[in-house]
Amino acid sequence: MRYILGALMLVSCFFSFSQNIDVASQTIEDLCSREFAGRGYLDSGDRFAADYIAKKFSSFNLKKFTKNYQHPVSLSVNTIPKSDVLIDGKELIPGLDYLISPSANSISGDYLIFYISPKILNAPKLVSKVKKAIKRGYVPVVPVYDSKNGELEKKIQTLRLISKNKPIIFLKKQLIWSVSTHQSNSTEIWMIDSSFNRFSKQIHMNVVSKFIPTYTTSNVIGYVEGTIIPDSFIILCGHYDHLGRMGEAVFYGANDNASGIAMLLDLASYFSRNPQKYSIAFVAFGAEEAGLLGSLAYVKQPQIPLNQTKFVFNMDLMGSGHEGATIVNGKIYTEYYEKLNQINTKMKYLPSLKARGKAANSDHYFFSEAGVPSFFIYLMGDYKYYHVPDDNPTHLKLGHYYTQSYLLISDFIMSLN
Repeated sequence: MRYILGALMLVSCFFSFSQNIDVASQTIEDLCSREFAGRGYLDSGDRFAADYIAKKFSSFNLKKFTKNYQHPVSLSVNTIPKSDVLIDGKELIPGLDYLISPSANSISGDYLIFYISPKILNAPKLVSKVKKAIKRGYVPVVPVYDSKNGELEKKIQTLRLISKNKPIIFLKKQLIWSVSTHQSNSTEIWMIDSSFNRFSKQIHMNVVSKFIPTYTTSNVIGYVEGTIIPDSFIILCGHYDHLGRMGEAVFYGANDNASGIAMLLDLASYFSRNPQKYSIAFVAFGAEEAGLLGSLAYVKQPQIPLNQTKFVFNMDLMGSGHEGATIVNGKIYTEYYEKLNQINTKMKYLPSLKARGKAANSDHYFFSEAGVPSFFIYLMGDYKYYHVPDDNPTHLKLGHYYTQSYLLISDFIMSLN
């Protein structure tokens, strides 16, 4: 009978874990759907995502501080709703062949191409040559260069200055986009080096940029009340926003950070059915990609007093894991890191944990700066898509280490209780 019960428990656990992955995968599919438009600031993508998470919180019967779980966050943001680029009549694919710099201004027109060869780039008369070319209606195209070369970098900054109010093209080995909270006077086009023909003669561009000085997004916050000490909180968090849309290119953000939100919802579902000694809050931050603005707004005006917050565990980039995980602040809060590492070693959840020092690279940062013990976990592996349209559910397939990291985090949270 004992063996039968053991087997049934194993089957039950396997089914439960498989179900977690299935639910998490569906969450990622939902958050990366075209309707959510990359969870950015065009087509209300971030607001669709916030509403989606709030409904999930409601389905778990989480308690709330506001009527709809949402807390407004204001920011300024530059958006690029339209982008067309053609070279010698051939249309380039946004997000694949090129990107418009996030802070770009609107520009439209036909221009001749002035390719700056590596020889010209290193010539003493580079700046004067480019000035003349711009006056004659040419767009300078800067080849891939070594940005660590101080003298060369100074020349590049000079080229940016003399291209003010005019377009300039930079060739890149790879394309990575971001969010800008300001709009510049000029327009940069970042073009993948392999897609540019050095003998091209003409470029047509039509870039529509819209600066929004006051945009309201939100943090989404729910919690499970503690059974013994309800006025002390542990916070589990992750950001739901991503880069949104640039013209027709959509940055879906499957790993960054639909995967972290899937984990957050998974844990919220579990702890809503298994409350702990301390209260556990679940926070989906907005505006992380715009400079950690959602978490900054929270720390400035916390819904839970910071002196009642025992620990913050932030989850971002949770879709890999076969090379283990990095714990930012692991070298700062060593006692907590040892606890986490002991759990991982004993249970063999992840191949390894790597402790890292302080880093302002996700939503844990302002908490730890305010004196609240905080970790940021991200999983490591060969998933190579970051801030590109290819970070999508087609490429991100959750596997064994999603379950393992889920167990590691839940065990750690329970150990704090």
